[in-house]
Amino acid sequence: MHAITSLELSLAIGELKGRIEGSYLKKFYDLGDGQFRFLFHSREGNMIVYCNLASTFNKTSFLEESKSATNFAIAMRRRIEDSRVISIMQHNSDRIVVMELESKGIAHRIVVEMFAKGNLVLADAQWNIELCYRIASYKDREIRPRERYMFPESNSVAMEGLSDDAISDMLSKASSSGARMIAELSKTMNIGPLYLENIITSAGLDPKAALGSSDVGRLGQAMRRFMERLRQPEPVAYIRDGKIVDYAVVPLKKYEGLALESFASVNDMLDRAWLAERGRSTAADQPHTKEVEEIEASLGKQKQLVDEFNSNSAMFAEYARAIFQRMGEINALVARIRELKKPSAQELREEFEDLNITEINLKDKKVIIDI
Repeated sequence: MHAITSLELSLAIGELKGRIEGSYLKKFYDLGDGQFRFLFHSREGNMIVYCNLASTFNKTSFLEESKSATNFAIAMRRRIEDSRVISIMQHNSDRIVVMELESKGIAHRIVVEMFAKGNLVLADAQWNIELCYRIASYKDREIRPRERYMFPESNSVAMEGLSDDAISDMLSKASSSGARMIAELSKTMNIGPLYLENIITSAGLDPKAALGSSDVGRLGQAMRRFMERLRQPEPVAYIRDGKIVDYAVVPLKKYEGLALESFASVNDMLDRAWLAERGRSTAADQPHTKEVEEIEASLGKQKQLVDEFNSNSAMFAEYARAIFQRMGEINALVARIRELKKPSAQELREEFEDLNITEINLKDKKVIIDI
């Protein structure tokens, strides 16, 4: 089963965007082996996102078992938990997710690199790296704390951003290169070999052959048809002998004849596929739902306290207004008590009959007035 492609990541992020942006990142877990869990909370409730750097980034219904917090998780939590998510996006058309966070005026960026072994980087507002899951060195950039984060160089373009002229220009260059179609087009179309191969074969061409000038028109039409299909994805998982063997955002020619399972969203497809691939199961992790229940209960209690505070604030404002309106009489009462030294309760009530004096305790220096 293939790892998530740039195209699938783009569609998955598109589905998550409306739920995650404006929400709060309440919990972050390092599950080990390049796996992480994010818990977001918004008015619509909690949403869990599972990330496997080598495989997928999707909303999940499953709580991967989390053991003792790693040093990386502790350091991340200290900086980002309870931050508001300003935005989540895919960088260019690469397998890179960028989340912008803000808490108490401090901005952070989480960068999730989904290629090679993958990486998760936390940078500040100036793109200075604070934390990284893996220290890595490349010919054009360094991933380590105190270095400035640099995105990898890329010539790829987003599939949905290709105009007719761009498609014609790309195919013209591919036809003059003499290189294999799939290899040449992969340099700019970062959608994954699975989909690129499907486009080429649907045009009746051989992906391993060079693109002839007479075939440019056919391949261009196949590309446009594929782009049109992406306007309404049809996520499916392919099943052989009762096991998911692969998945796709639209049905593919390669897997014709295999049983398939359809999904309402790309995130549901990814979750189902990777639950099965890693032996993860919603039923197997039932005890861990207590963790989310506890968080929801805590959030509910916080909301109740906020509501009570808002309600009490209005009530206390009324009390203050009533006291302020009688402040002249109250000050006169205090001055009279000081003047008489040891006045009786009856004496004060008769003199200040408009004030409802309910208790006088001069020993404790306390007078209670019902306003």
